[in-house]
Amino acid sequence: MRYLVIDAAMSGTGIRNKYEGGYINPEDLSLSLAIRQRLNAWLSKYENEHYNNFADDNIINELDQEGKEIALMIKSELMVVKIEYFSDARLTTEII
Repeated sequence: MRYLVIDAAMSGTGIRNKYEGGYINPEDLSLSLAIRQRLNAWLSKYENEHYNNFADDNIINELDQEGKEIALMIKSELMVVKIEYFSDARLTTEII
């Protein structure tokens, strides 16, 4: 069983190993191209909001919702994983 955390930390890949630490390349997990593209687009949008100091709560809510949706997609594709979502803007964790 793998334990993964989906987050949008700066310079991260969006997926990290919860207990061993370090980021995981999405290609190493054999994720579909559609998920990898959506993950990269989401990371880019989250990075933009980081530079805006996470000033707009509505945008943060939308980005966190999208991150949770991506986490669910990854969970359904990998199946034998436990996944958490970490909101970099709010510093909160949610089990998916």
